[in-house]
Amino acid sequence: MCGAPRSGTTPVQNMLDAHPDICGGPEFLHLPDILRLRDTLRSSIDREWIDLICSHEDLDTAISSLVESLLLPLANKNGCKFYSEKSPQNIPVISELIKLFPKARFIHVVRDPRGIIASMLQVGKRARAKNIKLQNFTRNLHAAIDYVNKCFDAGFSAANTAADKVLTVCYENLVGKPESETKRICAFLHLDWSAQMLQPGNFTHLGEKAITAKSDKLWYDKETYQSNPNTRSILKWKTTLTPTQQAAIISAFKDHQELSRLGYDLSLNGLSKTRRLYYLSLGRFSRLSYRASRHAFSFVRRTLGKIS
Repeated sequence: MCGAPRSGTTPVQNMLDAHPDICGGPEFLHLPDILRLRDTLRSSIDREWIDLICSHEDLDTAISSLVESLLLPLANKNGCKFYSEKSPQNIPVISELIKLFPKARFIHVVRDPRGIIASMLQVGKRARAKNIKLQNFTRNLHAAIDYVNKCFDAGFSAANTAADKVLTVCYENLVGKPESETKRICAFLHLDWSAQMLQPGNFTHLGEKAITAKSDKLWYDKETYQSNPNTRSILKWKTTLTPTQQAAIISAFKDHQELSRLGYDLSLNGLSKTRRLYYLSLGRFSRLSYRASRHAFSFVRRTLGKIS
């Protein structure tokens, strides 16, 4: 399972884990590291340093066998036919994972970028309060925008080139219409649907300990982690993002064709002409320096105040 951090991969994982045939393990975290090792070894093969030891095909067989030998025993131990791996770090390397595991199925989780980025910034705020260093994308708005863009590019590219192996799931649909979305997921996985997937909060999940304990509960607390599908957080970004932040995100994603195709409205439609001009100005000025931005915002407000 792949998706930008805070896009809803954890709720999807827990719903899958509630299915009697699927074991949802804790985040493995290290697949990108293994793929970097793979790249290094492939380079050595190409330079004819270790080509007598193994070919590209031999290497991929060995690496995929290593990963499966680490993960699949947990599914066997819990009496499940399938294993679900969920780590946000997987999304930038999803295309490589598809090549390495040709029999695997991938669920690409998408969410309104305003919701993703608002949640990222909240995590960063909690981290700073606890003096904990996290990834760059939690530190400021533009780092978050850039990272989410990269995640979307990787996920949608994989979904378009391997449509039979990648299913795109919108977080808002999943929590708003959980039965129809989980049935769609089960059809993609060739599994019979289970009503237990609608109540993941009623089950104990193997990934809970790591995700609620690590980083002093910066990402999830137990109450949120154990909740059943609900729509409470869909529009939470409206109260946690400032108008300036909203404008910058709209400016960054308003022309994203894949998001538009999925029904995300990242336009300024519905706003008055004056308010639309204000938001567009904020989106442009938000890329200036802090001091220049303050003067620019002040000028826009004064000007719009005179013409409105």
